[in-house]
Amino acid sequence: MPTLAYLSRNIWAKGELTEPKLTLLFSPPTTRSLTVTLALHDYNGVKITDDYTTTIPAGTASRTIELGDYLNAQQTAKNFGSGVYVLIVKVVETNEVFALPLMVTIGYVLAPDIPDKQYLQYYTVFDRVLGAYFNLPSTINYIPSDPRFMVYAYLHKENKGRLIGLSELGTVVFDTGYHQLALITVTLSFSSLKDMIMHVLGHSYGLTPTVAQRVLEAISAGDYDTALKLLRPFYMITFIGRVLTVEFDTASYEIRLQSQVFLGQWDWGQIFQYGAIGCAVGIIVAGIIAGVTGGAGAVTFPVLLGGCIAGGLLGMVIGVRSSTSSDQPQTIPNYVKDIEEAGERAKELNNNYYDEAKGILDDWLAKGKITRDDYDKMMKVLTDWKTAMDSAIDDIVGLSTAKVTQAYNDGYREGYKKGYEKGVSEGKMWIAGAGVAGFLAGFLLGRR
Repeated sequence: MPTLAYLSRNIWAKGELTEPKLTLLFSPPTTRSLTVTLALHDYNGVKITDDYTTTIPAGTASRTIELGDYLNAQQTAKNFGSGVYVLIVKVVETNEVFALPLMVTIGYVLAPDIPDKQYLQYYTVFDRVLGAYFNLPSTINYIPSDPRFMVYAYLHKENKGRLIGLSELGTVVFDTGYHQLALITVTLSFSSLKDMIMHVLGHSYGLTPTVAQRVLEAISAGDYDTALKLLRPFYMITFIGRVLTVEFDTASYEIRLQSQVFLGQWDWGQIFQYGAIGCAVGIIVAGIIAGVTGGAGAVTFPVLLGGCIAGGLLGMVIGVRSSTSSDQPQTIPNYVKDIEEAGERAKELNNNYYDEAKGILDDWLAKGKITRDDYDKMMKVLTDWKTAMDSAIDDIVGLSTAKVTQAYNDGYREGYKKGYEKGVSEGKMWIAGAGVAGFLAGFLLGRR
């Protein structure tokens, strides 16, 4: 029986006839003949290709299957488009299943000749619709060229990181330069105000069913202002400790998140994996497995950082406002000043968000739109959010540049443990950019 199944790369471009390669490992070798089937499923679990079937003879220790030709023929026949899919590999006799995420791009261009390419670590490709993202090796010779995807290149040189955004044509659209610490702004752009608010609603935590219903009624009536003012703090809960400010621009349909990031030790998951931007793709994959197997026989699937972004998202842009780097030590005071100013503005925004959300809850309670129990539960979450958010901002701002770096290095190794302990015992985030998952678990579990 298989002990491992994996793909040589998690992307396939139309026209490739060999890649990706699927490898099945058997340890110990098979003792009988086995039948293996595979097919591509979309993220709703719907099978979109015909089955590919192969026989694994007795005595097999490993088997490699080139999938390019199969996928190319199926794409021509079924006409499925670009996006993120899941390759379901099933051993018929044992009902064992492997689910392997696979990004498909119908359009692609040659990998660009970006500056300092010798320092390129990997490309990151985002699916705008699903929100999933993949890190692709620096050796890949093409990148997707499709409006569905956003592509970034990450370079690392002498403990400094650099992000380069790439267009659909492979041209550079922004370049952060090399930095260790950076204060960045992540901008999420939506196609309409309703799309933006539905994204916020879909990623808000702690709403009672009655309050959620009142929000939906406000949205249906076109009262987007009330809906957004109520939702903002509940949307921001999972960003505690990772952002300084979150601003909602209703005129341009944008959400802007300002965060301190360690570009020299960049990890997309530090910003997005546990955040309100999305949910783990693993949840989707697990659901597909359950649908295929009836909940039984699932084996494993690769770890994939990513999330689910609500429909209507047009794009995500990352820009560096200010930073420190080892070859520009004179910028450290300016960087600390920027952090302090961002912290002051963050607390002002939080006070405003708190007051306006509370005002709406007060109004709904007075008008009988929600019960006292709804009100009390919502106010508990709202108050906990305000306390924890402001405390986390104080910690980020209060650390010197040297202490921030040391806290990150310590937290990166023991982030979950420290974050959980701090979150439960004190309701604070002590380590900027580390321990996020543990802190969030402590914050949410500690208030139940």
